[in-house]
Amino acid sequence: MALVLALLAPLHPGRARADTWDRIGRYAALIRRAGTDTMVAKDCPETLLGAFHAPRNALLLCANNLEDDPRQVWVVLAHESAHVMQHCHGAPLLADHQVGDALARIEAQSSSAFQELRLYHQSQRRDEIEARLVQGMPPAEVEALFRSFCAEELRGGGPIPPLESPLSPP
Repeated sequence: MALVLALLAPLHPGRARADTWDRIGRYAALIRRAGTDTMVAKDCPETLLGAFHAPRNALLLCANNLEDDPRQVWVVLAHESAHVMQHCHGAPLLADHQVGDALARIEAQSSSAFQELRLYHQSQRRDEIEARLVQGMPPAEVEALFRSFCAEELRGGGPIPPLESPLSPP
């Protein structure tokens, strides 16, 4: 319960982004260890930064649309990893009564992020609310949430493999 409530804790914008490729690489390796394929594409539609495809359990980062900036890449990776957490959990990350507070927090922090939520179909909106909360959390909290929601998948995984590049596919 404490980890779910952490989603509603005050966000720290200055600390919410990983500032090293190493941190991103370690987190991507953890995601792979939980059984999720991580891929990098260079031919995504121009507005797409990343995606998670649940039926294939695959996380995609769009290199052609991301700056060569670990802070931006982290935000997208954290956002998409929230969808992985939802997939591991088989349910939303927040309790029903927390969604309104989460939406209010997003609106207070960023009117543009709040407006973007309106672009999603109602059936996707709750997942996107949770992902926007996760993307704004400090990296250590994102990783702790991932380890909590994907604990069963991680137990079945072996040692985390080393990475040649922080964004290279497995």
